[in-house]
This record gives sequence, C-alpha cells and structure tokens, in this order.
Amino acid sequence: MTEVELCEIVKKTNMFPGFTLHEEVGMDIFGNSCDMVYHKDDEVYCIEAKLNFNFEVVAQAARWVKKATKSYIAIPYKKVTWKYGKSPKVDVCDALGIGIIIVDSADSCFMRQSFNPVQTHDFVWEQEFPNKADMGFWKGIFDRIGENKVKAGSQHGERSTPFSRTIEALRKAAMENPEYSLKELLKITPTHYCHIESAESAIRSLVSKGIIDKFWK
Repeated sequence: MTEVELCEIVKKTNMFPGFTLHEEVGMDIFGNSCDMVYHKDDEVYCIEAKLNFNFEVVAQAARWVKKATKSYIAIPYKKVTWKYGKSPKVDVCDALGIGIIIVDSADSCFMRQSFNPVQTHDFVWEQEFPNKADMGFWKGIFDRIGENKVKAGSQHGERSTPFSRTIEALRKAAMENPEYSLKELLKITPTHYCHIESAESAIRSLVSKGIIDKFWK
C-alpha cells in the first residue's frame, strides 16, 4: 500500500459528507503541506496520512491543531499497537487533541477520537469539544489553492507548494510578456515572497545552481 492508496480509502469512506476536499495543500512558505483538508463553512478538518505510525506524522498533525476544527492522522490498522492499553504515540495524540483514523481494509476505516484524558482509548464518533477553526488563516489558503490536481499522499516532488505555484505563475507571465525581465515579471505576478528583491535573488540563485531553468528574457 502507498500513501496515495491509503488516502484513496479515506476519501472513499466519505467521513465528511458535504465537505469540499483539498489534496496536498501547501500551507506556508516553508514547504509544509497537509495531505487532505476538508472544508465546509467555518469547519476545517486536516488529515495527515502515513504508512507508519511514528512521531514524525504526530508532529505534522500537531501543526494544524490550533488552525483547524480537528486534526487527524490516518494510518493502516496493522501499524497501530495497543499494548496493555498504552502507547506513547497515542498518548501524545490524546494530549494534543489529535484524532486517529484507522484504515482496516481496502474499503473501510474508522475514527478514534479522545477529547477527555480520563477516557483515553475509548472509541467515540461524535466530536464533543470542537476547536474553532482559524478562518483568517484558511481563507488565505483556500483563495490561492486554484486547480490542484495532485493526489493526497503524493511525494514531495509531485506536490503543489507555494514555491512551485510561484514559479508556475512566473512562467505563465513570461510567456505572455516575453520581453519582460525577471524583476518586471515579479512586479506583475503575485508570489509567496515578501519582497521582490528577495524573490529575484532566490530565483536567480536557483537558476545559477541548475535547480530550475531560466524562463525570462
């Protein structure tokens, strides 16, 4: 099973009916992204999918705890161990308010949510104490998502990130304005950089290193 296949199972079970699904959502200028983001009105649910239940995915899900209504981890059933009712990773998820979606077959999965530390390891379906999503943060995210066709669980090279969207927008602007210099393109193109000077310096550096091709005059 791949992470893409894992996400496809979660999608197929339709855990959030009526919600819009965004996949591989770029969250910030540092390249952090979320595998799946479900959105409806003022509710936002984030899901990070991993084939192995480790502290890396816990840390990823923890980034969105204060931003979303609820943050989840999706993992295969065989990767979850409940030895004597104790698991350090599960305990950390409980402490942070991170839910766990356990995929137990090719077409089904279930949620494990704990909102009261005294009731750790109980299985419940309804969220008792939902967070209030930070819609100021999410509005900026949703406004710039556009047409993202990357499937949830894709590897980093395939993901739509703020940087890749910036370069894509600049390439498009260069095709429409072939006589423009890089600085002129940056002046007419919205990017994830704070300043035109820093953007120009960073992009020229990447071109000189052969990481990206030169696309301007």
